[in-house]
Amino acid sequence: MKSLKSNYLLLFIIIFVTSSCDNIKFTNDEIKTPVFQGYIESTQVNVTTRMPGRIMKILVDEGDTLKEGDTVAILDTREILANKEALTAKLRNIAVNKRRLENLYKAGAIPQQKLDEITTGYEMLQAKIKALDTRITDMTITSPIDGIVNVKVLEENQMMPPGMPVVIETDPYSIWARFSIPESYLNQINLGDIFTLKTNTQGLDFKAKVIQILPMASFATHTPTTTRDERDVRTFDIKMLILDNQNQCKPGMSTFLYLKSNNKDNTDQDTLSKNK
Repeated sequence: MKSLKSNYLLLFIIIFVTSSCDNIKFTNDEIKTPVFQGYIESTQVNVTTRMPGRIMKILVDEGDTLKEGDTVAILDTREILANKEALTAKLRNIAVNKRRLENLYKAGAIPQQKLDEITTGYEMLQAKIKALDTRITDMTITSPIDGIVNVKVLEENQMMPPGMPVVIETDPYSIWARFSIPESYLNQINLGDIFTLKTNTQGLDFKAKVIQILPMASFATHTPTTTRDERDVRTFDIKMLILDNQNQCKPGMSTFLYLKSNNKDNTDQDTLSKNK
């Protein structure tokens, strides 16, 4: 009976030791290869105009690829065109009277003041027509960049308030990944460094270049619960420009940055273990 109990006890010890070794190995692997998760972001542009109006036509749809200057939508210009036509007719009439007064002035029949008044009125009317031309141009909404239509916000025959986008466009070549990295790992990250980022899609990796390193807000600082052998650790915002496979990058996609273990952290952990 004692022999059976001894065998059970020996078996339990072997299982416990094996499990502990596995845990230690897993922990060491994590220390050797820290992994930080980030997300893909991109430049998005609201395609809009400062002029309000009713949308007559929308010439694009979601997923369309646009070049800078391509027409996106056309607003109703009928009222503006009618005002321009009326002002143009008035300008022609003032031009006739202006020429008549110029001849009378040369003949000495009218004073300079009369000629100045009609000249001022003529120039003001020209400026109003020019302003209407600018408004008419603004009623044709064009793409400000080379990009892809990501979201169609409005539909034809809807009223468009000033500043409201017709569509939202994504710049396929202005895509980056953003990470939150503790300052204890910043010795491995410098401006201009190029990393290979992994994704959840098998076989899909990205080359990325570090273009920005900024401290995050104070609430992103890790404060130790005790002051013994611990220090505050700030978190930094790391921005990396995606250099390849941009057409496969989707805003919001998860991406992973692999760094080396922080030797200083390992040394500190070993020292603490020895002190204990």
